Amino acid sequence: MRTFIQCVLLFSISVLFLSPSSAHAHDGWIEVAPAIVEKGQPVMIALMQGNHSNEHRSYRLAGRWDIEFTKVTVIAPSGKAVDVTGAVIDFGEDPEKTGPKGPKGFHLAQLIADEEGVYTVVAKQERTVQREDGAKFRGVRFARSSFASLPVPTVAEAQKLKRFDLQAKSEDVLEIVPPANPLSATPQSTVTLEVRHKGKPAPGKVVSVLRKIAGAGSAQDLTTDEQGRVTVAVGPADSYLARVKFEERTERGEGKFDLNSYEATYVFQVFNRR
Repeated sequence: MRTFIQCVLLFSISVLFLSPSSAHAHDGWIEVAPAIVEKGQPVMIALMQGNHSNEHRSYRLAGRWDIEFTKVTVIAPSGKAVDVTGAVIDFGEDPEKTGPKGPKGFHLAQLIADEEGVYTVVAKQERTVQREDGAKFRGVRFARSSFASLPVPTVAEAQKLKRFDLQAKSEDVLEIVPPANPLSATPQSTVTLEVRHKGKPAPGKVVSVLRKIAGAGSAQDLTTDEQGRVTVAVGPADSYLARVKFEERTERGEGKFDLNSYEATYVFQVFNRR
């Protein structure tokens, strides 16, 4: 395993699915830098969480991921999936200590990209809470990002790659998947994203997309078509965050939850033309 992945995880931010309202207040996402790396060189992976103020139209951070309920997986170009959750190191500070209120700190990952091609990084966080009145709430977060590992790490070479659309199969998650290579995006072009629930296209879902530097002013709300897809018109070169949420209410019964709250995010990079 060490020849495939050598990582010390340190990541940023958290979530507590204590109620439906708290689930609406936070989003979790993955950032990878660089998005195109020379084969055999390190990549930094960050698991971020923010409260997304302004109706989820900012990159403002709040707290840390709750690692106890999280699984982090790296999928190599060969298709080999490695669970790296056990390597997570929390550099956070006790929230009861003096200083800014709330959870503080970060988790981070240094990954050596030993294979050539597309790496996919996913993180799933799931928590179930039963309230005093007997009602159950289940929150499921699924974050995804990807990067390219190449002997010659250029945008032109990265644009030739395929297999960015690996999905979580039939897992009970909501996810955002790029049907085509998102590294081909350049300023004033378009990127297609597909929302899937339990492995099937999810039509009629609202996807919010914003640019990291521009923040709220760049936000777009797009509704998925019958194929579960949206076409995003991107602006300048930057890191773009896409997020989607919805709730699924069920009747209380054996093996059923009163409320399932699903969240999915995907981060992609837009590069300048060369």
